[in-house]
Amino acid sequence: MKLKLLFLTLAAALCAQVALAQQSKADPSLEFNPHWYGQVQGGAAYTIGETAFKDLLSPAAAVLFGYQFTPVVGLRFGATGWQGKGNVVSPFEVYKIGYAQGQAELTVDLANLFGGYNHRRVFSPFLFVGGGVAYGFDNGAMKVTKTDPKAYFGHLWEKHVVSPVGRYGIGTGIRLSDAVALTLEVNGNLLNDKFNSKRVDNPDHQFNALAGLKLAFGKTTRPSQAYLDELAAKRAQEEAERAARLAAERAEAERLAAERAAREREEAERLAAERAARERAEAERLAAEMSRRNTFFTINSAEISSEEAGKFDRYIDWLKANPGVRIVIEGYADKGTGTHGYNQKLSDRRAAAVKDFLVGKGIAASRIISVEGNGDRIQPFAENDLNRVVIITVE
Repeated sequence: MKLKLLFLTLAAALCAQVALAQQSKADPSLEFNPHWYGQVQGGAAYTIGETAFKDLLSPAAAVLFGYQFTPVVGLRFGATGWQGKGNVVSPFEVYKIGYAQGQAELTVDLANLFGGYNHRRVFSPFLFVGGGVAYGFDNGAMKVTKTDPKAYFGHLWEKHVVSPVGRYGIGTGIRLSDAVALTLEVNGNLLNDKFNSKRVDNPDHQFNALAGLKLAFGKTTRPSQAYLDELAAKRAQEEAERAARLAAERAEAERLAAERAAREREEAERLAAERAARERAEAERLAAEMSRRNTFFTINSAEISSEEAGKFDRYIDWLKANPGVRIVIEGYADKGTGTHGYNQKLSDRRAAAVKDFLVGKGIAASRIISVEGNGDRIQPFAENDLNRVVIITVE
């Protein structure tokens, strides 16, 4: 009953550990790396008998080597043994049996099975099943003193006994570092009916409760290729999104720049059109202004005064700026002074004076269509004194 209670207690503890293991978070950057490991264990053995539990306890030890193929499945080989016990009922006497056994076992990591792989997990419950061969020696049943061994034992053996072994058990690993773990396990061993020399026509049972250290040989983890691929894909996606964002920003900037350029172009065209319109208007106004140029003279004079000469500057500049313009020069004299004949000659001299003045300022004579004096026959102005004038008109 005590052994059964021990098994049930350990099983409940392992189930609780499995539940906790499922809540732990793994490091996605690492994945499981298959590896070899070794175990050294020591503890107590109990051989089922017909007396108190404590009377049949004996020392036990194990040395194991294994290979973890996946986070869940492993295979281990090793040797266990030391001592077993039995008893004679009446008169009561306990005897010892030396033994050693070799076995191979399939291990299943329950935490990784149900909770997923996590190399940082503290508790790693496991179970195992396997078999092997046990070798019994130094049979204490031959040495009992209170009972005749040959009469009492139905399977009495003297030198040694060889028995197949079926093994099963549960345990847990407690992580101390990436390479070292403390192990606790309880295992059961089924041996043939001859092991304790008694004949009961049922297998003999021996149980071990062991604690020890598990040492991994080599790396238990390696960089996760799936994680690296996922990380690379994520980075590629982020880069693509960044490139798309930059392209969108660049396109938006180009659109805004194009709109700004279009507005600036429209504004420039508008300003240019306004400037051209102003220039045309100014040119037309100037052309209208310059289409008739009046040069006034003093009475009985054909000499251009300095004041009147100064007024020619804008007109001469305009003529030079418009080389296609051709002009007509007409001189006049007022009726209020002199005779018709005298006034005709005076108007001729006045017209010639203006022509000479323009040619002297760089205006080609070929641009002057005609130079004519009108005397006093025509009076351009109503006021008499204003008709002492030369009028230049554009053809």
